[in-house]
Amino acid sequence: MKVTITRAALLKPLQMISGVVERRQTFPILANVLVTVKEQSLSLTATDLEVELVGSAPLTEMSESGSITVSARKLLDICRALPDMSVLTLVLEGEQLVLRSGRSRFLLTTLPTQDFPSMDNGPFHTEFVINQDKLKKLIGKVYFAMGQQDVRHYLNGALFDINQGTMRCVATDGHRLAMSGISSIDTGDATAKVILPRKSVLELMRLLDANTDETATVNIGDNHFRVKSSDFTFTSKLINAQYPDYDKLIPRSIENTAMASREALKQALTRASILSNEKFRGIRLQLEPDTLRIMANNPEQEEAEEIIPLEYQGNQIEIGFNVAYLLDVMSTIGSDQVRWSFSDPSGGVLIEASEKDDSLYVVMPMRL
Repeated sequence: MKVTITRAALLKPLQMISGVVERRQTFPILANVLVTVKEQSLSLTATDLEVELVGSAPLTEMSESGSITVSARKLLDICRALPDMSVLTLVLEGEQLVLRSGRSRFLLTTLPTQDFPSMDNGPFHTEFVINQDKLKKLIGKVYFAMGQQDVRHYLNGALFDINQGTMRCVATDGHRLAMSGISSIDTGDATAKVILPRKSVLELMRLLDANTDETATVNIGDNHFRVKSSDFTFTSKLINAQYPDYDKLIPRSIENTAMASREALKQALTRASILSNEKFRGIRLQLEPDTLRIMANNPEQEEAEEIIPLEYQGNQIEIGFNVAYLLDVMSTIGSDQVRWSFSDPSGGVLIEASEKDDSLYVVMPMRL
């Protein structure tokens, strides 16, 4: 194997795949990247056995085909340390990879390519094309509500629910729920409900470009989820479990509805949270006609109170919440006004944008 490539061309896919490379790997080969040169193209593959990510770079000069695995971190660190306009030559000599650039020379240890694990993808039964920015925005509206190391492993991820031209993305950790949707995508008659693990969701968020008109192809199988663009191929295993019926978690019998400025709410919640209990982050909300009172206190006998105006003509309600959950929603909703809907103090609050939006959020109360 022999290849000549510019630093910039190699650095981009290396940085792209770096998030998948295991830092505390159980097998030494998982710390390596699979470098493959074939038909004037260089591809870099990384995996942690749950996620596989392939980045590619075109080659402008004739190269000798071949493949080898080498330390991903060391290769990335060398590329970062070289001058911007550097040209690199990579040559496999015996069991070592020799990297030359100008007067610099590096000798890297390799491991055999046959030891590098390949993900068994299996057949894909669903395929559709979607704009990268739409997919990223969809995930970005719900990902914060995923569980973290929950014993109910199916909550440690996000549900993708595809049904005849619409796709919903849902996340919940049992204390809150976030749901967003996209309609008018060409999925044909396909239907699928799959759970993508938390790490995979976050990695996909990082890969997708919100500032491009480029599309990505999504493939869904019984055990794998794949997203392919011109720059990368992302493949992840799925969580094999039944996701909760999220429709049952959405309050339906709404008795009280309030409208308020999203920014005013966010700022008031942020200020009140300063004096909330650092461990439980609890605050109390008192809803009265056209007024919301936000109160917080902590074991040091410190208190905070915020009063903001809002449109509300319902019954007086006092209810407690984890302020961090409310702030996550306020930071995600894009409209100037938000609608808060309550059924009763023991039920959750339904939060929606005032404008037409296919997103909604439910936050369950907490005892204070």
